Amino acid sequence: MLQKQAKPAALPGIFPTLAAGFELTTRYLWLVLIPAVLDLFLWIGPRLSFRPLIESLAAQMPQQALVMDPVPLLEAFAGRLNHFTYLAVSLVGVPALMTGLTPEKTPVQPLLIERAGWGEWFGFLVLFTLSGLLLAAVYYSLIAYTLRRAGASAMGIPMPPVHLTRRTLRTFFRLIGLTALFLAIVAVIVFPVTFLAGFMSLFSQTLAMLMLMGALLVIIWLAMFLSYTPQGMVLNPHGFWRTLTESVRLFRENLPASLGLIFFVSLAKRLLSFILLTADTGSWITAINLIAHAYISTALIMALFIFYRDRYSAFLRQSQPQPDAVQMKQEVYDQQE
Repeated sequence: MLQKQAKPAALPGIFPTLAAGFELTTRYLWLVLIPAVLDLFLWIGPRLSFRPLIESLAAQMPQQALVMDPVPLLEAFAGRLNHFTYLAVSLVGVPALMTGLTPEKTPVQPLLIERAGWGEWFGFLVLFTLSGLLLAAVYYSLIAYTLRRAGASAMGIPMPPVHLTRRTLRTFFRLIGLTALFLAIVAVIVFPVTFLAGFMSLFSQTLAMLMLMGALLVIIWLAMFLSYTPQGMVLNPHGFWRTLTESVRLFRENLPASLGLIFFVSLAKRLLSFILLTADTGSWITAINLIAHAYISTALIMALFIFYRDRYSAFLRQSQPQPDAVQMKQEVYDQQE
């Protein structure tokens, strides 16, 4: 008698995925070390300032051509911008709380390093961005390693830690490619739209503003579709472009759950940052806030990894002729060396 084909197991929803992220982060608490140390460095470590450069730039702005005069705002904030925050790369970098204006009160007086040249600023921007991507590659690879380790303890799959260095380097170069690709697409969108908006502003300020808002919405939508690409570049064993297209495809095919998880994670991060920064008293108690931020942010990122892992596993089950559980699990985690 033929056996009935088993129905595919339902994928975990948003809240079970979040719960799994917190559970795994609690089990491997050492994962919070990288974001915690980075935040502590940005909080009480040396600060890199380009205040003279920003003030000279503000003085050269054609104030009459702007809707509002940005010079007072730039001059007020120029001294509180710490350019070491480039280490926490937006969207794909290690999460950090101290990425905005530096706090006015700290328990120790940080060393101030002041520079004024355009070449120095660009050099530090590139250097710190690349360093931040390398730090993110290590951080993501460790998260992927804990996922593999947790799966191995349940499935009996071996865990070769010697692959961690090669995995990290490959993730580093993939993150560089992803960042460059995103910036290139944004430039292709922004420059023509800005030119057209400037031309349309001669006839209608409202229409020009609508064009700029439309471009911003397109960029936000693009960033959302690429939301799970960093996770895919760590967990997916295939090449850069295939990983990119499969990550976008997984986001599209799981659109309601994908949007829901991204919305919840983004909202939680914003609320967490607001609460912790509001509670900053300038004492050593802030260090506890930084550790709490590192723990919760890591748990949220872990949830994104689990979400991608589960959806990619389902994708493999649909595209392959019923692989056994161990083979499928190994396909998800193994990296082609």
